[in-house]
Amino acid sequence: MKVFPGGSPVIDKMKNLCLQHRCIKCCLNTEMPLSDSDIARIESLGFKDFFIAKRFGTRQLENLMGRCIFHNGQHCTIYSDRPEGCRLYPAILDVDKEKIVIDEHCPHPENMQPTPCISWQVIKFVQKLEAERKRSTLRSCGKAEEE
Repeated sequence: MKVFPGGSPVIDKMKNLCLQHRCIKCCLNTEMPLSDSDIARIESLGFKDFFIAKRFGTRQLENLMGRCIFHNGQHCTIYSDRPEGCRLYPAILDVDKEKIVIDEHCPHPENMQPTPCISWQVIKFVQKLEAERKRSTLRSCGKAEEE
């Protein structure tokens, strides 16, 4: 069983379920956040202009024709190098419940449970994104003060 960086056999099992169902729901009108390492990895493949910068230093995948820019209508064209959030999905942080859950928009939640391992990885990913957002905001504030 192939284990991707930031992945686990349990996550791979969840992804295999998604592939078995030929489900691309998470690729439609995605708002998938991107980390610095996601962007660097995808840029190393030769891609540019694949994300949009949001307010306060966050970045997310661009959509093209209602789906992720990397989904060609049949499959993800960068599947083995996909962003960390895509690897972890459908496990997400539910801020209101303060816990990791399977996204309510996932059409096939059966047989998918956020194990302690997956929960830990989602939490680490969210912490990484927050730290990167804070650094970006501080850099922006510093530049604004210099001008």
